[in-house]
Amino acid sequence: MRIRYVSTLTALALVLTACGGGVAIRSTTTAIQSITPDALRLSYTLESGTTFEYEVGIDQQIDMSATGDASAMGDEEIPGDASIHLTGTTTFSHSVAEGPKPDTYEITIKGDFTDLQITGTIDGEPIGQTDLPDFAELEPIDVTIVVDDQGNIIPDDDMFDDAFGGGLGGFGDLLAAPGMDPGRFVGPPFPDRPVTVGDSWSETIESPVFMGGDAIVTQIGNEVTATETIDGHVVLVIETTSTTSMIEFDLAEFLVGFFQAFIPDNATDEEKADIDAIAEGFRFLFIIDETVSDMTTWFDAEAGYARRAEFSMSTSIVIDINMPDDETGEMVAFGMEMNIAQDVTYRLIDAAGA
Repeated sequence: MRIRYVSTLTALALVLTACGGGVAIRSTTTAIQSITPDALRLSYTLESGTTFEYEVGIDQQIDMSATGDASAMGDEEIPGDASIHLTGTTTFSHSVAEGPKPDTYEITIKGDFTDLQITGTIDGEPIGQTDLPDFAELEPIDVTIVVDDQGNIIPDDDMFDDAFGGGLGGFGDLLAAPGMDPGRFVGPPFPDRPVTVGDSWSETIESPVFMGGDAIVTQIGNEVTATETIDGHVVLVIETTSTTSMIEFDLAEFLVGFFQAFIPDNATDEEKADIDAIAEGFRFLFIIDETVSDMTTWFDAEAGYARRAEFSMSTSIVIDINMPDDETGEMVAFGMEMNIAQDVTYRLIDAAGA
C-alpha cells in the first residue's frame, strides 16, 4: 500500500534523505537476562511456495494544516486544514520464494483497502465516502522484500532504485522506514541464540544520509514477555519497540547547485544576480519527527510464524518551502504540518504449504 500525501517532487526529496543511496549499517547487541533449559533459537519457517494469508485491519488518523501557495507542491490540491479518520479490514497475501542468496527468501506482499470507512473534515466540510483526497489515498500494495530465516530484512541494490520507480507518488513510498506501511513482514527479527520468557535483545540500524549529515538511526528493542494459547497453539508474546531518529533535510542547496550548473557562460550580471537572489531565499525543508512504534507479536515457535501481531505508531511531518514559481519566476512559499497516528492488526487465517 502506498499512502499519497504530497507531490512526486516532495517524495523525491525524502527518498534522498531516508534512503541515502547506501546500504544500512547494522550492528546488533544481544542482551540475555536468563537462559533457561527450555530456551529456543527462534526462526521463521519460510519455504518456497508457501503462502500466508493475514487479515489486516487499519485505523489511521491524519491531521494536517497548510499555509501559503500550494502550487509549490506541484499539481496536487492541498487543503488548508484536514482531519481524516480511515478504518478498514482486508486480506494480505505473503507469498514465499527463494531469495537471491543462500538462506534468504523473497516475500511478495499483496493487498488493498477497497472498503475504507472515512470520516472527518476538509476545510471545515464533512468528507463523503467517495471524497477521499489524493494526499490520503490508500493505494493497493504489491511489494517484494528479502529476509533471512530470523526475520532480518536483507537490503539489495533494487531497494534504492525502486524508490525512484513508477510507484513514486508521495510520502507513503518513503515512510516504510519509520514504519508507516502495513505491507510489512509480520514479526520481529530474532537473535542468533536461544531465548525464552524474560529474555531480550536489541538492534541498531544506521542509514547514511544523502550528501552527508547525521545518519538516520533506528533502535529496535525486543522482549519475550509471556506465553499464551491461541486456537490451541502455544505462542510466545514478544514486545517490540522501535525508535527512528528525527529526519531533517533541506534540499535547497542541492537544487540551487543543479540550477547554477546550467547557467550559460555568457549570462549577464543581471541574470547571475537573479540566480543569487533565488539561492538566498530558497528553502526546501523537510522534517520527520522522531518516530516511535510499538508492536506485539504472538509467535508460534513450533510452526515458525506469527499468528497475530498488533502495531501502532505516530509521527509528525513538517514542510517549509520557498521556491520560484515555474511560470512567473516569483518566489512562492508553502508550509505544512501533518500528524499521523496508525494502528494495524494482523491475524493469520491460512498458511498454505507451511
